[in-house]
Formats: sequence, C-alpha cells, structure tokens
Amino acid sequence: MTNTSLEVGVYHGQLMPWSNAVILCSARNALLIDTQFQKTDARDLLEQVRATNRPLKSILLTHSHPDHVWGAAELLKAYPDAVVYAREPVAIEIDLEFRARQLRWTEMLTDEIPAALFDIEPLTGDAFDFDGHSIDIIDLKPAETIHATAFYLPDSKTYISGDQIYNRCHFYIGGGLNRPELWIESINDVTERFDIQRLIPGHGAVGATEIIERAIEYLEYYADVAGPLVPQPKIIEAMLERFPDYKMEGVLYLTRGPAMTSPTILKQTGGKLSFGRGRVV
Repeated sequence: MTNTSLEVGVYHGQLMPWSNAVILCSARNALLIDTQFQKTDARDLLEQVRATNRPLKSILLTHSHPDHVWGAAELLKAYPDAVVYAREPVAIEIDLEFRARQLRWTEMLTDEIPAALFDIEPLTGDAFDFDGHSIDIIDLKPAETIHATAFYLPDSKTYISGDQIYNRCHFYIGGGLNRPELWIESINDVTERFDIQRLIPGHGAVGATEIIERAIEYLEYYADVAGPLVPQPKIIEAMLERFPDYKMEGVLYLTRGPAMTSPTILKQTGGKLSFGRGRVV
C-alpha cells in the first residue's frame, strides 16, 4: 500500500434533496462515492472531477436511492471507461426500483433524470484497492434502507456514511423502514468498530463525532414522538419545535410512508410535497 494519503473532496448538491458526493484522488486517478440525483448537479460534480486533472476510474455507490445514484449516468458520458460498483443487494435494489422511481419523478424532473440505468459491477471483499490505497467496505445494519454500504479511509480516519447519518437535516425515516431504533443500532455498530475522526454524511456539512451524537439524539427523539397511532401533524410539530434549524423539513411530511396520507397535511399542502427550502450546505 502507498504511504501517501488520498485527497478527499466533497460536492454538496445544490438541488433538492441536496445529497453529498465524495471525490477521492490518488496520484493518478479519481474515484467517486455516490453521484448526485439531477443532471444539473451531476454536471457540476463532473466539473469538479475534471478540475482534479485526473481521470475518473471508479464509482462506489452506498445505497439505492436516486439522489445518490442517478447522476452516474451523466458522469459516464464523460468517462465511459469508469466502472460503477455496488454490493450485490444494493445493485439489485437499484435495478428493481428504477422504473417505479423514474415514473414517480417524471412530471417534476423530466429533463433532470436519466432515461436508462448503467451497468453496475459487484463490490466484493472487505476493502477496495484504489491505486494502492485501501478503502474499507462496511456493510451497514438496517437504517434508512435495509441494504447500504459505508466506507472508511484508515489513513485519515474518515468515515463516509451515506444516508446512515445526516448532519442538521431531518432524516428520511418514514419513507424507509421507519425503525429509528434499528437506525441507532446501525450507527452504534460502526462507531464501536472504527476510530472515526472525520465524518462525511449523506446530507449536510462535513464534521467530526458531534455529528454522530446529534444523529442519535434526533433518532431517539423521533422514536419518542412518532410512535404508533400518533397523528402525523403532531409528529411534524414536535420535530420542528425540537430541531428548528434543521434543513430538509419536507421529509417530515413522509413520516408515515413515501406518500402523504394525513387529511390535515393534504389540506395544508394541497398534496404537493417539497423537501424544504434553501440549500443544506
């Protein structure tokens, strides 16, 4: 293995839902972890890759959600020799969910989403060798999704969490498993096994271990106020009151699943969902 550390950069999405993509550079090549959602963000990310003066060699995907995956279609137009990797369960979910998700977003984002997917190679083993640099591969316990992957850079003790951890953003809990107690268990499992000094979340600013502490606080409070049979408006009110400065408040309208079902909320919003206002970073 090489003795020099990887260069680490982060692209913060400028369009909803403001996800993060990580740019790693060796002496010869660039590697991406996640790739944005809309074409506009993917093209901005592409310019940042080009600015490294290194060709894009590999793309690693953390989980199946489009805001971390679909931008790869745009990047591969510029770097057709780059290889996209994901754990097999994640790759299967991306493939099976693509058409339904594409249909869901067509009316709102016709010109911003891909017409077709791309090939994904299996991500195997416990570590990924990037030009002599070892990137630890972490199979996460269920959190936002059943299957997800995180990455750890041993040289810099940097943890790239994907959507297991957000920073000062409302978590997309209800649209997934809606099991905050499992989410907390997933986070604790990683922090017990790895020495994390820098954390790059799936959404929000880069930071240190205080991000983990805030994430657990958020999930514990959500578990307290969003129990069975609690009306959705009460959940939203409680979360906004406790975390008034958090971004992506629109995801709170999905606390009972991937669609709004509360008559009160439907009346308030007119059935139109927004992930929130203003950039996350």
